[in-house]
Amino acid sequence: MSGDPELYFAEDGAPRSGRFGDIYYSLQDGLAESRAVFLDGCHMPQAWAAGGVFSVLELGFGTGLNIVALMERWAAHRPAGGYLHVFTIEGFLMERGAAARSLGGWPDLAPFADALLKQWPKARTGFHYMDFPEWGVAVTLALTDVRAALDAWEGRADAIFLDGFSPALNPDMWAEDVLMRVAARTGPGARLATFTVAGFVRRGLQAAGFAVEKRPGFGRKRERLEAVFPGERLPSRRRPRVAVVGAGIAGAALIHHARLFGVAADLFDADGPAAGASGNAAGLVTPRLDAGHDGVTGLFADALYYARALYAGVAPDAILHEGTYLCEGPRDAQRFDRLAGLPQHAQDDIVRVGQVPDVDGRAGLHFRAALAVRPPEIVTALIAGQAVLPQSIIDWRREADGAIAFAVSDGTTKRYEAVVLACGAGIFGLAPGLGLQAVRGQVERVASDDRPSAPVSWGGYIVPLNDGFVFGATHDRDDTGTEARDGDRGRNLGLLAKAMPARAERAAGLPSRSRAGVRVASRDHLPRAGEIAPGVFVLTGLGGRGLCLAPLLARAIMADIAGLPPQLPETTKNLLCPEQPPGTA
Repeated sequence: MSGDPELYFAEDGAPRSGRFGDIYYSLQDGLAESRAVFLDGCHMPQAWAAGGVFSVLELGFGTGLNIVALMERWAAHRPAGGYLHVFTIEGFLMERGAAARSLGGWPDLAPFADALLKQWPKARTGFHYMDFPEWGVAVTLALTDVRAALDAWEGRADAIFLDGFSPALNPDMWAEDVLMRVAARTGPGARLATFTVAGFVRRGLQAAGFAVEKRPGFGRKRERLEAVFPGERLPSRRRPRVAVVGAGIAGAALIHHARLFGVAADLFDADGPAAGASGNAAGLVTPRLDAGHDGVTGLFADALYYARALYAGVAPDAILHEGTYLCEGPRDAQRFDRLAGLPQHAQDDIVRVGQVPDVDGRAGLHFRAALAVRPPEIVTALIAGQAVLPQSIIDWRREADGAIAFAVSDGTTKRYEAVVLACGAGIFGLAPGLGLQAVRGQVERVASDDRPSAPVSWGGYIVPLNDGFVFGATHDRDDTGTEARDGDRGRNLGLLAKAMPARAERAAGLPSRSRAGVRVASRDHLPRAGEIAPGVFVLTGLGGRGLCLAPLLARAIMADIAGLPPQLPETTKNLLCPEQPPGTA
């Protein structure tokens, strides 16, 4: 979990860290210092004048002042088609209210500061993602130790801000092995700037391959450093035209991120949007919880926080309930105790409860960060008016010029530079060999004024609606039938009775509707997200966690297609790496 900076505000109103005994920015003028040392020191805006994707690496997020100042300058001097990505690191996150106070002294920055503060994270361990589409900016904030963050990130920076606390007070941030890691994440021709001229920092940068020069300092600092990495900056690649196959939650999230990153995309689905499992009246946005695997836990935690923010931004009315409950079974007590302390989640977001609502005599966990939502409304909001082409993709092939050629159900052939297959059960015919399995699930929707007070999971689940509730679900492998089955309604009533017997008895006599859909799951219960052949990507195997996982994984795939730096930690990417299907290279 992000450490405590022991923040306090001195009599002069400036924020200070008691942990490190240092100020966050110049007492003379923090904004002027940020502009002079970091923005001017990295030759901005000249550095990004060529356009394309421009990537910045920052060590020391602090109050967010450098990011706010950078966004202001980028917005004023953004090149045509340009996109800015920032990877910034903070191991000791300040609380949002303190950040607001710290940034409040510069009214000219208010639009940018307010936008950052609206997306300010909770203290935890992991990657936090922020998007500012009005200015063409994306920020990834690594809430962890500097070494772990640099080891996890696979990007190459065009500019670097070294802005940790003083090397004398926080030498670990400026250690030689850290600077070597910075160099490994630096692109050719990149510029680096920092306020310090400490000898061991200067020598560390030189040993890492930077050409270092002292420059006049800001305010009372006599000197500062600028550095250049050898080589010439590589031109950004052109963004390709993309086809997205499937208009469920995965395809909708891909279309949203294509629009976000400036990628032209077409969307195919013969059955229309949210026709499959994403068409259920209610769904849970919950993580998979693994007490013994940091990589899996980190993936689902990062995905949950990103999905929460995205859904609240694009479809706030689709959120039915914040927080869900998980019932404790006979062997769950010790496991639940461990889960409640996971550092990948904010401290108050997973808590033990002695009584789960509406379930007699059962303790459990309260997921305060989880959501119950209306999936069809989220799909519609993410697609946001994008035309859904009502055709099936029969087959695909890579042509000699590298294009992906589609055989379409209307008898035509369409060509794209990249394609993402996010088509539910259709994936079996288009990309075999991924270790996937079809799983049929039926849910029941009951009309009733007697609703549960909160969503609850216990092996089944129940979600309150305005006019009743949804419960289920069956879980039948290798079954692709989507017709409603009376027998499965009986099974769902039996499942409900295991947690809420009185409610199940009442539900059996109430008006209800059954709905079945087919999800795709993997044998290791992890999704498949990534490139399976040049220009061909998959986003599949989400199982019952699609509402949680799809936004972040769609972001990672579209960022890759758009030429942005990798969005996911390296260990996470390795978990998701799909096998290459035979015959598709």
